Amino acid sequence: MPTLHAFDSLSQSLDWQNESTIVLFGDDSFLKQRVLGMLTEDYESKVGFPATVFDGNVVEWRDVSDEVATVSLFGGDARRVAVVDNADRMITQYRDRLESYVTQESTTGCLVLLVNRWQANTRLYKSVDRVGLQIECRAPLAARKKELDEPRIVKWMMAWAKQQHQCEIDKAAAEELLGLVGSSLGMLDQDLAKLSLFVEPGEVIDVAKIQSVVGGWRQKTAWEILDAGMDGDVAGAVSQLDHLLQAGEAAPAIFAQLSWALRRFAQVTDQYLRDLRNRQKVNLPAIFKACGFRDWPAGSLKRNEQRLIRLGRERAAQLHRWLLETDLALKSSHSSPDRARYALEFLFMRMNRESKAPK
Repeated sequence: MPTLHAFDSLSQSLDWQNESTIVLFGDDSFLKQRVLGMLTEDYESKVGFPATVFDGNVVEWRDVSDEVATVSLFGGDARRVAVVDNADRMITQYRDRLESYVTQESTTGCLVLLVNRWQANTRLYKSVDRVGLQIECRAPLAARKKELDEPRIVKWMMAWAKQQHQCEIDKAAAEELLGLVGSSLGMLDQDLAKLSLFVEPGEVIDVAKIQSVVGGWRQKTAWEILDAGMDGDVAGAVSQLDHLLQAGEAAPAIFAQLSWALRRFAQVTDQYLRDLRNRQKVNLPAIFKACGFRDWPAGSLKRNEQRLIRLGRERAAQLHRWLLETDLALKSSHSSPDRARYALEFLFMRMNRESKAPK
């Protein structure tokens, strides 16, 4: 079966009962848990008992193998389902045995693996792609694979609001919410749940409702961090960051909001440089509008143009790389709360024209 995205899995009835191997891969834990919940709830409703869950950091292959090879005591067509959470270590340690398991002609159970890294050039990936089911659990990327597919996220939000929260949100409001919160799908889901409590039956969530309910001090502070960072005010950005962290906000969630906005500045820069290379007339305000910037509140467009000019062409051209490096640091070397703030502070230092931080 071709690889599915979690959006597709959650929006349709998924026929998975005959699969011997299912892999949920990607870095979005919200999507992983939603898809896993759908699978396990479906399984328990049919057989009357839950799937067996293993911790991939400590589990031995023999335990997993025994579980999926055991015939159900309840007879009938019921199959045993074994879920291995955080399965990256187990895959590395038992890759040969997994490859053998995936390619065997018949099994009595179903193995579900939750992984972060799932490389398409491996034999295991290709085997599961051929005979199993793979579900991508991360924010969708556009066809060029470098930028978020924001229209698809907006479409998902509109459908998810109806399906999960029994409310309706219009397209402009969904775009506004994405701009405020960023691409963290778990945070978007939480805010949709909150918004559903503020509307009457039949009322459509609009931009005004987003601004009054969601546009609270945390979102405002995140934008103040961005403004300070773009203005080269490192001290101000770090001070506002500290306010959010002290209030319990997680560094990756803050970064999700900042990176969404900074990617748009990077997109403006890419188009600007492309026009220069092609010797076309450069219209910076038009480029900003084409990249999704709006003049709201009045004067915002001009201020954003000035911020990008202040950042400078050389630094703006590196935003994509800096954001990628920060994202990787938050997921690896700086994943602990104490170190995560340093990854964000280092990003602000890079954006400061007077800073001596490495580029």
